[in-house]
Amino acid sequence: MPSCVNNVETFAAVPYIINEGFEKYAKMGTERSGGTRMYCVSGQIEKPGVYELPLTISMRELIDHCGGVRGGKKLKAVIPGGASAPMLSASEIDVKMDFDSLSKAGTMAGSGGVIVMDETVCIVEAVSILLKFYEHESCGQCSQCREGSHWLARMFHRIENGGGTNEDLDYIAEICANMAGQTICAFADAVTGPALSSVRKFRSEFEQHIKEGCCPMKPGKKSHTHTSVHGALHV
Repeated sequence: MPSCVNNVETFAAVPYIINEGFEKYAKMGTERSGGTRMYCVSGQIEKPGVYELPLTISMRELIDHCGGVRGGKKLKAVIPGGASAPMLSASEIDVKMDFDSLSKAGTMAGSGGVIVMDETVCIVEAVSILLKFYEHESCGQCSQCREGSHWLARMFHRIENGGGTNEDLDYIAEICANMAGQTICAFADAVTGPALSSVRKFRSEFEQHIKEGCCPMKPGKKSHTHTSVHGALHV
């Protein structure tokens, strides 16, 4: 006491604004998104960490700034704004990291948490882990979120372990449509981000799991159990 409670990103910007002026600070960004952001970069990246960089930087430039994909492997996908942000494929990283540009690309800047995934990552498994987290974190007040997050987590887990069906892939979109924008808070919308984007952009990987009855990246783990989606929701 006295204390000042604020976002650490705000505190990081204050010294530059005081020393150089807000006009100069604002010019480091776009007209609608001035200044810098603190990007927390993790995943398969050579130099993970927190970087303060201008909002005009592109995702490709950000990845290069962090040393590139770890071990020289190929980039597969990037989550640009925290776990709830819809993921982008490797072909979509020539996008600026400001709020408007990422929104136009079908995702969001969110918290600035950038998760880099290389060619060795199983997208189905990665999203399954995220959805298990969301299932646990749902407060349960809204039935759409409480039930939807549970169903999605179970479905992705079954698909990842070779027990999914092609029917599941279409039903995922139906569940997400009943969740997004239907609840008191935005948590349900956050759940649908990784679920929908992963199926839309990496559908062939999901289909391979279903066809082979196992995760193609872990061929030793094979399941011969294929449960219908409607039956699975009552398990």
